[in-house]
Amino acid sequence: MKLAKLFIVVLAFPMIVFAGEISFSEKDTVFRMSPVIITATQATERVTPVTFSDLNRTQLQQRYSTQDVPVLLSELPSVTYYSENGNGIGYNYINVRGFDQRRISIMVNGVPQNDPEDHNVYWIDFPDLMASAGNIQVQRGAGSAFYGPPAIGGSVNLVTNPFMPKPSLTLEAMGGFQEYGETKTTTLATRKYGVSINSGIVDRHYMFYSRLSKITTDGYRKNAGVDLNSYFIGALRFDENMTTRLHFYGGPFSDGLVYKGVPKFFSKDPKLRRTNYNYFELNPAEDSVAYGTLRKPQEVESFSQPHAELLHDWEISKSIFVHNTIFFVQGEGYFDYDGDWVSYYDSNNKPTASNLWFRKYAGYDSTFGISAFPSLLLRGFVGNRQWGWLPRVDISHVNGELTLGAEVRIHRSTHWGKIRYASQFPSTTYDPDFHIYEYNGHKDMLSLYGHELYRLHDNVTVMADLQVVYTQYSILNEKFLTNTLSIPYLFANPRFGLNYNVDERWNGYVSLAYTSREPTLRNIYAAEDAYFGATPQFKADTLGGFVRYDFKSPFATPEKLFDVEMGMGYRTENLRFSVNMFWMEFTDELVKSGTVDIFGQPVTGNAERTRHIGIEVDGSSALTANISLSGNATYSRNRLVKYSVIADNGIRVSLDNNPIAGFPDLLANIRLTYSDDSFTASMTAKHVGAFFTDNFKNTLHKNDAYSVFNAEISYRLPEVVKTVLTIRGEMRNIFNLLYTMSGEGQEFFPAAERNYLVGITAQL
Repeated sequence: MKLAKLFIVVLAFPMIVFAGEISFSEKDTVFRMSPVIITATQATERVTPVTFSDLNRTQLQQRYSTQDVPVLLSELPSVTYYSENGNGIGYNYINVRGFDQRRISIMVNGVPQNDPEDHNVYWIDFPDLMASAGNIQVQRGAGSAFYGPPAIGGSVNLVTNPFMPKPSLTLEAMGGFQEYGETKTTTLATRKYGVSINSGIVDRHYMFYSRLSKITTDGYRKNAGVDLNSYFIGALRFDENMTTRLHFYGGPFSDGLVYKGVPKFFSKDPKLRRTNYNYFELNPAEDSVAYGTLRKPQEVESFSQPHAELLHDWEISKSIFVHNTIFFVQGEGYFDYDGDWVSYYDSNNKPTASNLWFRKYAGYDSTFGISAFPSLLLRGFVGNRQWGWLPRVDISHVNGELTLGAEVRIHRSTHWGKIRYASQFPSTTYDPDFHIYEYNGHKDMLSLYGHELYRLHDNVTVMADLQVVYTQYSILNEKFLTNTLSIPYLFANPRFGLNYNVDERWNGYVSLAYTSREPTLRNIYAAEDAYFGATPQFKADTLGGFVRYDFKSPFATPEKLFDVEMGMGYRTENLRFSVNMFWMEFTDELVKSGTVDIFGQPVTGNAERTRHIGIEVDGSSALTANISLSGNATYSRNRLVKYSVIADNGIRVSLDNNPIAGFPDLLANIRLTYSDDSFTASMTAKHVGAFFTDNFKNTLHKNDAYSVFNAEISYRLPEVVKTVLTIRGEMRNIFNLLYTMSGEGQEFFPAAERNYLVGITAQL
């Protein structure tokens, strides 16, 4: 029965987008796959006046092995990442110009991947997707995407393209070796196994693809192992005037929780930096731990989120193309986390909100006579369902192309928590399945957009865009506290740009954009935390001793951005160079406070006015027939223009002109590559400047600058019995630098020490 249901889902809901154009022949019949990429989200050099970078299929094949997408993208201009467990496999987070991925519009084949409620992206939900990828484009700046949430820092569109015209079978195996500790102990910490099958052309109209793989790692930090299972199944039918694609991908995974950082002074200690705390407090001088509890081995997570997609492209005439994307995503899983921190009495020996809540609803009472609950292991459950339809029509007309489209998405979620384990229950009648919190989340999303690319002259292109977005959050069926709310938002996001090609080598462009977007659901109400005192973040009155919330007046407001981008580019056959300047003026930007919630996610709040200005340089050169050099650099200034907070003593403190937490002023990358028909070797270096981890310019809360070097080699052996073997090797963090990649307040995330990877791929 389960297999039958799975088969129905695969048939009913899949979608994919195919990038590029391929022509091939079979028995004198020419098959042509027309490009059906979502043009509104893909920029073209010397045509589209936006700031962007691409990674093509060849680059992806050369650089990808086991690590997640953020690691791969971190070589692009103004892009950084950090890894919770340190080695780039598991939970990883990308930043563009310092903006975290909650404020970047991220898509796979044009389908939005930002969680509708918390706006985050969980790359771990689609492991090894890069093995089936054909192209990634990263656009920087406001308003760079039409599908999905409006982009603040930029957008990322990953396009899968696994189909090949000839049948093939590919097998691969890899092993990663990791150094750690004062003795530089080396262990086989990472393993990867994969198999993929391409059918080639079947019956002159069909192509099929499937891939299965498994990646496991111990992680760099303690109790941070990850077990990833990946699948990708695709089918393609191409006709004379249309293509139809079905894709089904994802993979169940399990991992150990490791979402809290370590004190900064742990970073230089080979032993302490691998510590996995669930909670710690520092002494006032912040040079020693006053109190800390290690994460329990039982704190684990298990989740699965399959993606099913269908894309249909129809060339009605030479000037009209109709595209329809339908997708369905369903995720379900749990995470078990330590609850020992739940306080029972406050410092004045008064019952806490947790005490009162547990006494009233869960059956616990004060007879324990202790300052905390009995030892607890809590389980949080999340179930998500999302349906979407993305229709679009491209109309070619004299001197230009008009794109009209829409987005319709419906998101439904279920959240609940329970006590998974307790050292002491209040009575034998306690129900172990009692939910300590439970609610349903709804979000409805609708957008309409128009995109015009008009050629004023052979060398002048004008772009005009308008996106109208409607979203609505709802929290329903909240047990026990019975808070019910519904918050609508309506935005209009325009963009205008011009590209001028001076000659065959030089071009310049300018872009003006205005973008607004809603805060996250947790900015409005962290309903998972209600059992220990979280309340809806709305204006309220207490007349008659009862709290009444005005659910039309949330404290968190949408952030609004006006972005100016100006750039120029130069290219010849062997040289490419570009420079871009940006000025991003914010009202009510959601900035990090320097603290994290109980799940390790940054706590944010609105700053009245902020400003980000900077310059980006990017280039590449073919030094010889076999040697190439590429690199980029960014210098930016990110400041709070007008922002104040209430300190613990109740006094308002102005933070005007302070640097914004999480934004490094200097970034740089360089890659030197030697390549011939069978051998490729690259050396890379990345520099990330220092940045504060809160907005107070506290020198103790500052992630130090670092420069890290990596190397990659691959060698393709001569074909034997129609089998091609490729050997791969990697060394990351060559000089064994002990550094932290990022931080939130007093918590910092250490990067793995020197580590290696070797692998072999056989293509039959």
